[in-house]
Amino acid sequence: MTAPLALVTGASGFVGSHIVDELLRRGARVRCLLRSTSSRRWLEGKPVDFAEGDVRHREGLDAAVAGADWIVHAAGLTHAPSAEEFHRANVLGTEQILAAALGTSPAPRRFLYISSQAAAGPSRNGAPVTEDLEPRPVSAYGSTKLAGENLVMQAGDRLPVVALRPPAVYGPREKALLKYFRAVKCHVRPRLPGSRRFSIVYAVDHARAVWEALTQDRAVGRIYFVGGPDLTSFEETGRMIERAMETWSLPFQIPGFLLQAAGLAGELVGAVTGRTPFLSREKIREITSGDWIVSSGRIRTELGWSPATALEDGIRETARWYREAGWV
Repeated sequence: MTAPLALVTGASGFVGSHIVDELLRRGARVRCLLRSTSSRRWLEGKPVDFAEGDVRHREGLDAAVAGADWIVHAAGLTHAPSAEEFHRANVLGTEQILAAALGTSPAPRRFLYISSQAAAGPSRNGAPVTEDLEPRPVSAYGSTKLAGENLVMQAGDRLPVVALRPPAVYGPREKALLKYFRAVKCHVRPRLPGSRRFSIVYAVDHARAVWEALTQDRAVGRIYFVGGPDLTSFEETGRMIERAMETWSLPFQIPGFLLQAAGLAGELVGAVTGRTPFLSREKIREITSGDWIVSSGRIRTELGWSPATALEDGIRETARWYREAGWV
């Protein structure tokens, strides 16, 4: 039998490229939707096909989805200079690729949307967020990921759909947590105000969850949080990074006013350079909105998925990869 063909949007990114790796490992055929300007660094030498297109524009999308058994929509913006840019990428982009999927014949056997914990919002009273709770995003990013998720789930009467809501995803190729590794290498362990607890998932484990959601009929029409372990903290993670980097570091409590100033500075630099700021006041508001804990009980029970990588092991492997890549 011919192996299933998966179209992956956002395949050149950190999360998307790990999904591509898992699909290939499982024997699927993979087609990657990329913009003409997208880097192919994480895809070079792999047996994948390429389709040129941008999810924000319909041109090229019909050809990209043609013949696809599965569509994994991982493209989107996590940082943007404005709410309008978030909307164009995360909402209109989802609308366009979804329309292409609905318009092709035969229809895909699964449309999987990579959503985000940000679509649901932070924990309430320190309790893990579950899929049954009403979403309460606190940022434009979270609101637009939720809007994209809603578009997908509303198409469930015409297409077999499923959505995954990962928390913070870490692992080789990831650049956000890289800044923390570099700080620890310089013997500084930044700490945010208050006690922050959060969920996290290793990129390879997240990609395994994608496979389960694509191949199990029970996943159709469902939304799943994908976290493992379900709970950690900045202090615990920082200590693990310190051990993985085989160094020492001193905790540095970042004052709230300094965080806000850093967010404002990021926006100003972005406005001058035309580049998307990594830090903004909205991003600061998001990460300081309390605990970000999810329960992955539903996907563990219904699909039999569980994280295979202990947090310390994942951080150690990430540190090893960073060193070999010359990033730290």
